[in-house]
Amino acid sequence: MRKLVTFSIAVTLMVMLVGFSINTLAEGVHVDPAFIKVVSVEKPLVIDGVLDEIDWARRYDYLVFNAKKVTGDVEYAPTGGVQVTGDYIDTTTTYVKFMHDGLDLYISLDSDDKSVGKFGTSWEGDGLFMKIKDANGTAVEYKLYFNLGGVDPDIHLELPGLYPTSGSGAAFKKAGTVVNDTTQIDAGYTAEMVIHLDELGYTDPYAEIEVMINIFDPDNYCGTDDPYKTTGVYYKQWWGSEWGSEFRTLKLADPPTRKAYATETVITLDGQLNEDFWAGAKSVVIGVDAGLSTGGYYMQWGDTLNSYTDRSDAIVKFMHKGTDLYIGVESNDASVCKWSPGWEADGLFLWMTNYGSVPAAGERMEIKAMYFTGTEGDGISFELSGTVPTGAAEGASFEPSGTVTHTETNGPDAGYSIEIVVHTADFGYQVGDTVMLSACIWDLDYASADAFTEGVSDYAPNWWGTQWADPGFEKYFMYRGVILSPDASAIDDNPTQLISDFKLYPNVPNPFNPSTAISFEIPTKTQVRLDIYNVLGQHVNTLVNTRMNQGYHSVVWNGMTKDGQSAPSGIYFYKLSADQMTKVSKMVLSK
Repeated sequence: MRKLVTFSIAVTLMVMLVGFSINTLAEGVHVDPAFIKVVSVEKPLVIDGVLDEIDWARRYDYLVFNAKKVTGDVEYAPTGGVQVTGDYIDTTTTYVKFMHDGLDLYISLDSDDKSVGKFGTSWEGDGLFMKIKDANGTAVEYKLYFNLGGVDPDIHLELPGLYPTSGSGAAFKKAGTVVNDTTQIDAGYTAEMVIHLDELGYTDPYAEIEVMINIFDPDNYCGTDDPYKTTGVYYKQWWGSEWGSEFRTLKLADPPTRKAYATETVITLDGQLNEDFWAGAKSVVIGVDAGLSTGGYYMQWGDTLNSYTDRSDAIVKFMHKGTDLYIGVESNDASVCKWSPGWEADGLFLWMTNYGSVPAAGERMEIKAMYFTGTEGDGISFELSGTVPTGAAEGASFEPSGTVTHTETNGPDAGYSIEIVVHTADFGYQVGDTVMLSACIWDLDYASADAFTEGVSDYAPNWWGTQWADPGFEKYFMYRGVILSPDASAIDDNPTQLISDFKLYPNVPNPFNPSTAISFEIPTKTQVRLDIYNVLGQHVNTLVNTRMNQGYHSVVWNGMTKDGQSAPSGIYFYKLSADQMTKVSKMVLSK
């Protein structure tokens, strides 16, 4: 079924508050995200404010605080802003980025502020004011700003009274910046801080953290007892709300490693993932809404009226037999096709490395299992770049009933699955090593030759690691590790953070059409059953009924009944049962 074009028109808000005026929202695509995915660092950061780690320069979603900023690609605008007083001319840009190392949350600021200092005699100053909810839901305050008096003071970190040792922060003044000196033009500053979320009661390294973030920008107020002097200007913006009545979400995401458990079973390379070992495999979910992947990119080809409606997810699983790494992909993509004007196509684009080395940009080692042909009904094409050893990988796809590739005339597709074997010994790896790779899932929608239309056809690649590396896109590769574990039983990736609870997560996406991913965690190896019921309580399908390993699991429901029929639109319930425990949640199938 073809996508309906939706026209989103940037709206200018002219709203007056008591004594304040809300800023005109920048005309851009990425305004006020409900959440930002927080990627993992390669190694713990040094909190010195300099931002010289490569991690900060990599390409992932971040916030841009600027009254006139037009956002693009991975840049997102905050919720709102207010001109407290004066005529705001400075129009400072402050980039706010997030990363994490387990339960250490890192936040950085990069500002070009031309007047750095405090707001007269007030408690406020240039920098960050934020509220964050602890694990019990209590909002506490962190402040990292230039609010100290005197000549050229350092930035000041204020920690919440409930958690007085829960973080640290520092700043670096760019050359030419003298804090609290209004006689010259500053060059801005950078700053970084870390919040130890475990001290706030969090135990899940992939938790969702509620925050509000406010960036202050008072200009030309330093050295006066009058915080409202006539030559001063004060502007501030926030993500969420100014004082914390509305919060946004930071999703701790992007596991740096996943274990590939050992199996003695030789895979049948048919793309179906019907071997028993897949049920206990570790995985990441790659997609724009998924919490376990690194990042993504919604490609509009310059058409701001376009919108990404088929927000597909792919579960990427890992197992191994000796040095043969098995990779399985299960996607709920409703439009399986090739991008008609170009080479891009749905499927898996894998970057490989040799043991102990990272290829240069011109030596990239590419494994592609993608729907390249454009011919109706075709499966994937499997391609190796010339830098990959001959025969070092092989793969196959499976298209379930309901999926007809490279055409939109048959209605929504039912997704696809892929199996790949990578002979890692050809890259120098042995059992016990960590195979460094990067996995990108391309999602081309409504782009087959019989459907391609400007403003309708689109795509959104998402990845675990890095999608690409060149001067115009991503300067640095970021590889993730798949451990060729000698273990055949399920042991969590992080033994210090063993899963100790029985959890059922909200399905993604919701509402959905035709497929959705249901994720859950179990604390021990046990018999697990996952069933679907309609609003009348009638049993619709059983997705899982097997013994599963301890840990995180994700299962795709493709909207089909147990009889192989397409389920009608409506409200459904999914019920997870394990170890005499049961959890139920609701979802909506909307066709």
